[in-house]
Amino acid sequence: MPDSLYLGKTFAPASESLGEAFKLDPDDLTTHGLVVGMTGSGKTGLSTVLIEELLGAGTPVIAIDPKGDLVNLALAFANLAPEQFAPWLESTSDPESPETVARRWREGLADWQIDQPAVAAYVAAHGVRILTPGSESGEPLNVLNSLSAPSDIDLGDTEAVREEIDSIVSGLLGFIDIEADPVASREYILLFTILENAWNAGQPMDLVTLVGLVASPAIDKVGALPLEMFYPQKDRMALMMRLNNLVASPPFEAWRTGADIDFDAWTSPVAGKTPLTIIYTAHLDDRERMFVTTLLLTRLITWMRNQPGRDSLRCLLYMDEVFGYFPPVAEPPSKRPLLTLLKQARAYGVGVLLATQNPVDIDYKGLANMGLWAIGRLQTPQDQARVASGIREALEASGSEDLETLIGNARKRVFLIHDVHRKEPVLIHSRWAMSYLRGPLTRDEIRRLRDSGSLLSPAAGQSPAAPASTTATPPAGGAAATPAPSIAPAIPGARPQFANLHGGASATAYVWLKLRARYKQGRGGNSFQRELAFALPCSNLSSVTELFEGTPIEIEESAFSAAAPASLAYADVPDYVLSKGLKAFDVTIRDRLDDQVAVEVLYDPVSRTYGEFGEDETVLAMRIPRVASERKKRQAIESRLAKKRSDLAIKSQEISGRRMEKWASIGTSILSNINIFTGRKRTVTGVGGVLSKNRMEQTARDRKERLEAEIAELEQQLAELNDIDTSRFETRTLKPARADVSELRRELVWVY
Repeated sequence: MPDSLYLGKTFAPASESLGEAFKLDPDDLTTHGLVVGMTGSGKTGLSTVLIEELLGAGTPVIAIDPKGDLVNLALAFANLAPEQFAPWLESTSDPESPETVARRWREGLADWQIDQPAVAAYVAAHGVRILTPGSESGEPLNVLNSLSAPSDIDLGDTEAVREEIDSIVSGLLGFIDIEADPVASREYILLFTILENAWNAGQPMDLVTLVGLVASPAIDKVGALPLEMFYPQKDRMALMMRLNNLVASPPFEAWRTGADIDFDAWTSPVAGKTPLTIIYTAHLDDRERMFVTTLLLTRLITWMRNQPGRDSLRCLLYMDEVFGYFPPVAEPPSKRPLLTLLKQARAYGVGVLLATQNPVDIDYKGLANMGLWAIGRLQTPQDQARVASGIREALEASGSEDLETLIGNARKRVFLIHDVHRKEPVLIHSRWAMSYLRGPLTRDEIRRLRDSGSLLSPAAGQSPAAPASTTATPPAGGAAATPAPSIAPAIPGARPQFANLHGGASATAYVWLKLRARYKQGRGGNSFQRELAFALPCSNLSSVTELFEGTPIEIEESAFSAAAPASLAYADVPDYVLSKGLKAFDVTIRDRLDDQVAVEVLYDPVSRTYGEFGEDETVLAMRIPRVASERKKRQAIESRLAKKRSDLAIKSQEISGRRMEKWASIGTSILSNINIFTGRKRTVTGVGGVLSKNRMEQTARDRKERLEAEIAELEQQLAELNDIDTSRFETRTLKPARADVSELRRELVWVY
């Protein structure tokens, strides 16, 4: 991606002169933005220019077009020839001839240092797809035929599932003029419950199936009430009839045919062209427009959460005329997903750019999440003051020049740019657009565009009436392209391998590396080695140095195949790979490979012991050698313990002897006091000796018990000394020396 987007030039209001080129870092758009200005301020023109720059840079754009202005992006003419402009002048009141308009466009672009070859390169680099939900004028969008759970949704994510179902149920009820109140509407609660149960059970669902389930739901209770008490069957029949009318309605058929909502396809190159996907909703009424917009935003969130995180811009969502979709007080269905995107999309590299006539149209929580403001001409000084106040509150902005003054200097095509990534605001004059800004196109004109063949086909190899492919692109490698013919590009010195990881119809090129690395555990420490293999995407690299910027994936050698399906399509690979093969990466791999194989291990700072790779705390604790002080303490305890155990053994023998002596003394005393011949009792003698023997035995027993207690205490001390406090362990990164990394094998692998 180029370092910057050429939006125009700086503008000096005092002299009304242009200065240096103004270029925007595309990654600034990951913090989202707002284009604001009254009708005629040029905000659509600035937005068009920004989208052109992103497409030229290879960044996919998804645009929601409620007015019909954005389809002008399909009117970029490679030759800037009069005959290319002519068809689009016939239905306007513009008195200019095609020759005059073509000359004006060439001269306007030349004033901004853009010539015809640059326009031709832009046209060749991107493609436009116009989706028209509820209409066959462009490419129909299937929004209601399938009500099954999206294939990429995590059913364990309760919040995401409920947001998806909410958008579907709200839209359905809107079509039959029933208010979708999540608390008060029986219709909403019933449909929501039916869909939620079906999704959790993995049951396929469409509108026809839903109609039948309304009459006979596979549920007994709704909340705490029996179904028949909550929503009697005779009442459900009325809802069923209204939904059935949708199924039977001929005009509604267009809502159930056409391309699926597929953000994988909308962000993947087609025949090497960066896609611009325009969802045209100008022909819909407010209710239908809200439903489509909400469904798109909700599906975008689901898709986004399945992408790997990234700091750079992955794609841009642009929404024109956002008034009514994100208000500060009301809660339309579109508000929650928009706010979710503004809060979370940055982590996935998804930028959001909104356009409106006044920032008061937008909830303040959304404004606080926007890092880029482009402020054009506003209607009144009060509007200017409100915008300045909004910037200060949302962005805590400050600058050397008064914001109201700067905003007041805006005029047609002049905008105040406030970017949190820049030190201060700047006035710019937007450049001339490469697209012919004819104004809103009608459905008939969109149909003419479709029939002319200038738009992207719905999906590679499919007719316009067929749904778009829902094949997922390989993760972490950028989007896969589908150029023809279906033959893997010839790479010098490389025998291509193929890996079927996703079962897709298109393949992306990866550089697969197998390595052996040796790691040293500190100065003078032990060393270990490991073999590892991973693959890095190379299809969309602008230079060889970007190889290690992609997210690696693991591919086992056993997954390799020398053959691929005959119908498999292949993404483009950089020219330097086509000319030099994988040797083009020699220097990059040599210089940066050691950084890629660094590992983390546990480390004990007390004993200065390193853990092995993959070793857990328990195993490391068992291996830690004892320090000198611990060894001495352990030896002292063990010595005392041995003596106590010896004393205990002696004392146990003493007790046994004392017991024998006592019983012997008792026996002697008895015998000495009884005449065994006559049985006569004699004077009692020997009692004192018996008592003495008994006291001696008891003393020995007491001493034994004390020894046992002392031994138990010493054993506890020894056990505690053996235990290691694993909370003291640290994590250390071991990076092998460059000379200790050996590349064993390098392959070009096509992943599909």
